[in-house]
Amino acid sequence: MTSRSNPYNWQHHTPRHPVHRGTPVATIAGHLRRGAAVKVIGGRGMGKSVLLQQLQAQLLQDAPGTRVLLVPGPPEESTVAGAVRDLAARLGIRDLAAPRMDDLLERVLDGSTTRLVVLFDEADQYVTAGDGERGAFARSWFNKLEVTRKQHGTCFDLVFAGGIGLFYLESEVGSGIVSRAEPCVLDPFGPAEISVLARSFQEDGRSLDDICLETLRVMSGGIPVLVTYGLEHLWDAASPSVQALEQIFGVFRERHDGFVRAARSSVSQRGRLDAPWRVLKVVREHAGSVPMRRLRDACALQAGEHVSIDPEQALKLLRAAGLVRVEGSMLADPAAAWPIASILNLPELPASSGDPIDRLIQDVCAALANLRRVGRDFHGKSGLLEEQVFSSFIAAVLAVLGWETEREAIQVAGFTDVKVRLTRPGLDGHALIETKIWRGAAHNQGIQEQIDDYRVSDSLHGIAVTLGVRDASGWPEAYERMCLAGRSMERLPTPPDLVGRWRVQQTDPDGRVWRTDHLVVQLPKRR
Repeated sequence: MTSRSNPYNWQHHTPRHPVHRGTPVATIAGHLRRGAAVKVIGGRGMGKSVLLQQLQAQLLQDAPGTRVLLVPGPPEESTVAGAVRDLAARLGIRDLAAPRMDDLLERVLDGSTTRLVVLFDEADQYVTAGDGERGAFARSWFNKLEVTRKQHGTCFDLVFAGGIGLFYLESEVGSGIVSRAEPCVLDPFGPAEISVLARSFQEDGRSLDDICLETLRVMSGGIPVLVTYGLEHLWDAASPSVQALEQIFGVFRERHDGFVRAARSSVSQRGRLDAPWRVLKVVREHAGSVPMRRLRDACALQAGEHVSIDPEQALKLLRAAGLVRVEGSMLADPAAAWPIASILNLPELPASSGDPIDRLIQDVCAALANLRRVGRDFHGKSGLLEEQVFSSFIAAVLAVLGWETEREAIQVAGFTDVKVRLTRPGLDGHALIETKIWRGAAHNQGIQEQIDDYRVSDSLHGIAVTLGVRDASGWPEAYERMCLAGRSMERLPTPPDLVGRWRVQQTDPDGRVWRTDHLVVQLPKRR
């Protein structure tokens, strides 16, 4: 165990080891230098507050005569006068004669200070602040900011950070300054940024290997707050391993359902704006090549809805929430969009079958279908990632769906990939899941024997999962020939998004029947 205190806190806005987002900070600073307002678009936990802190430091360092004010949220008094008084107090001005922006700027721009940049965090909260009509305070306050900016030009610059609230400020409130502001959409952390954030483990003498870092990236989707969550809980684990990450993220949605709901509300709000979730469903169905017609259909207003959104706006919100990756123009037809692998992008409902074995197989098939849709995230520089990453992802999906999963040594055969508890009245045992990357006969032909070696007295069923990138044409025949030849087996109907499914049946010397389902799925980089 470590002797150092835990350096990670996923609930905190000022991390001890922040990852510097050099490119977004430089881009925003460039927009401000040429006189443009900026809107930083990011969903829950995407690091907007930390980015604004970094931007504040950068602007103070690079621009002499510039004063930068970070406003964490709406004022207590939700009126224009209250907002001006709040800014004055934050600027250290206590004797402002009247709560007017012109007077405030005259006091700030006193010779040594030639420019004021205000960074408004939590822009979403302005939409619901104040009494009366929704957005009335935001409309009045943001209109006042726009008028003031027109009068003072580049002496007064603005940055707004938020998620779905920025969309409302543009479309529902009708804020001109927000709609014209230059957009900066925050993307999830990549491998390099996650490695930087995990550097404390190296300093503590417990470096995370590449497989562990890749598993962390896949489980978290690179969403900064979820990366931090994984590192925080991994720090106190007995061993910083992929198995530990599997357990950490497998229970996240159950323990922190409030965060999951908040993350979803930064994209879509039930009864007001449901279209982004319909767009996400379309992206999952057509990963990599999403027809614009389907996106427009998903955005069409349905009964009870009164807030409209177009495909570009919906994709932008999903991208900012770390749920979708888009390459090229969001107006392209088809759109090059993929769902991002993460615990926020997993199947949400377990199978409905009453038999636990049938239900488990259906849930594993759902997990594999999800793997296919987010397949790009499982490709590394030299092909598919390590088998352990896939095993952990499958185990986390099953845990989210309510299954009790674990890994433990079985007899002398070593560690099975995933062990799943199966219980019902009169039934108590487990199923074994073995995961393999398709590399040909030498690597794959012994998968049934490997599951057989793991089998013990209370093993009730086996599931062999094979993942690969080869074309589905001819693959089922090759799999049968290399892995199932000479066995009593039947080819079963292939579930959606899979290449093939078979069931092998064996009888042991005691007369007990032992069945293994073989599932094969293709994970192409592109469709």
